[in-house]
Amino acid sequence: MIKHSPRTALTSSLFCFAICLISIVMLFSTNMLNFFNHQIINNYQVIYLDAKYSGFIGSSIVTLSGALFMLWQYICLKRSNESLRAKHQSVKVLTIVVIIGFLFIFPGQSLEKSRLESQAEEKGYQACPPFTLLISSVSIDAWVKDFELCNDPEVRAGSHFVNRYDLIPLNPKLHSYFEHN
Repeated sequence: MIKHSPRTALTSSLFCFAICLISIVMLFSTNMLNFFNHQIINNYQVIYLDAKYSGFIGSSIVTLSGALFMLWQYICLKRSNESLRAKHQSVKVLTIVVIIGFLFIFPGQSLEKSRLESQAEEKGYQACPPFTLLISSVSIDAWVKDFELCNDPEVRAGSHFVNRYDLIPLNPKLHSYFEHN
């Protein structure tokens, strides 16, 4: 087994805390958690379903648990100058928490997307074929109130360049588009 120094444990703990903090800041500064509700409340004609925040939640859980474990490792090394063994209770707890974090990331993201899709259907939205952004290979799941939006060339062409922050100015244009047609 590799012998860790208290300094290595403390550095690892601080690094994990920093990554956790970055994940949490990204989660709240981009308003990912409220974005779907914001679109529904404002009655957008086109809404985008994005469950990527599950990945940020999962990575926050994993990195926070890693940081706490390395902090505990640091305390143990300072106290007894001995690393925690694989059979130690805290190693088992860390393993379980990391597995839970990865469940948020992988199956959790899929389950959250399904939940958002069912809510969108309940609110009267229909799924469009995925729009592929021209600037990357990312596919966007767009849902619309009126299925004409999926087939209209002008609106579809405009949707290729739309990201989630462009929906606010796009929404009034779509409302006026349907008022005139």
